[in-house]
Amino acid sequence: MTSSGEPGGRRRSGRRVPATLALVYFVAGMLWIGITEAVLWLDPTRQDHVLGLQTLNGIAFVSITALVLYVLLRHWQRRDEAVMAALLESRREVERANATLEHNVAERTRMLEAANRELEAFVYAVSHDLRAPLRSLSGFSQILQESAADQLDERSLHYLKRITEASRRMSALIDDLLSLSRISRTELTPRSIDFSKLFLEAAAVVRERYPGHAVEFSVQPGMQVYGDARLLRIAVENLLDNAWKYTGSTAEPRVQVGIEDTPLGPAYFVRDNGAGFDATYADKLFAPFQRLHPDAQFPGTGIGLVTVQRILARHEGRIWADAAPGRGATFWFTIGEMPAAASGAAMREESTVQAGSSQDAS
Repeated sequence: MTSSGEPGGRRRSGRRVPATLALVYFVAGMLWIGITEAVLWLDPTRQDHVLGLQTLNGIAFVSITALVLYVLLRHWQRRDEAVMAALLESRREVERANATLEHNVAERTRMLEAANRELEAFVYAVSHDLRAPLRSLSGFSQILQESAADQLDERSLHYLKRITEASRRMSALIDDLLSLSRISRTELTPRSIDFSKLFLEAAAVVRERYPGHAVEFSVQPGMQVYGDARLLRIAVENLLDNAWKYTGSTAEPRVQVGIEDTPLGPAYFVRDNGAGFDATYADKLFAPFQRLHPDAQFPGTGIGLVTVQRILARHEGRIWADAAPGRGATFWFTIGEMPAAASGAAMREESTVQAGSSQDAS
């Protein structure tokens, strides 16, 4: 029998079950009546009409109960068949939905692979095709400034300087875009990290970028995190570079790093007393090329905080900020499952010790 014929055969077999049970019940009842009647006939004290009446009652009882049993069994069977039909239909709907889902997933995967190939092609074009003319533009303008300075007026020299500065800024923007594109494609290598030490090492690098800018830096000791050390180092350097840059015009610049409780739970923070910004526009900080300060005052590409957000997202974390103009800014962020925040007193005590050592080092 084929697979298509099996449900029909099972259905016909199931329909015979009530009739079979009723027939068995009827035969058993009739046998019982026959036995009891034979016993009564053997007893001479029983009268004939009593024996006949009992026989009729027994036959009627067995017939009626057999009919009732058949009706009930048929009712239960029809209900079971309806339930089974509903289950089969549900199963077919699930199979159709799974087939549609698999098709959609395969299509999305194909589109994602195509987008990744296009991104790789773009990255290759940016890193090779655009850099060559940019280097030529910057190099020749630099040569003109050095070799023909006595033959050019001040306006021409000013134009050449602007070309050189624009070329350098474009080169920095390309580097940041390439770094941002690699972050999304880099395979994570998570491990346990001394987060406090990572901040101290990153601060030493950032301090060298701003040699004339002495910052009182403090970091809470004992912070541990689980993640990719290389990517988190990039995120930390961007956050500290941001803090160093925006405290450039502050009389007594301070940058503090630690962990504390927030309305959203424990979070790491980087806090400075620099220029700050209007917290109404805080969301723009994490969009590419969006800046809240003029480039002439605080130069930058508008990619640093986007890079930080992308790295934290890959670590199942998030970042948010709060600030006020002229009163500094605080960036809170999480990384995976956050530990409990340390007490405020211990934090302040350890921060004071670290601030003293950092200030001496500067």
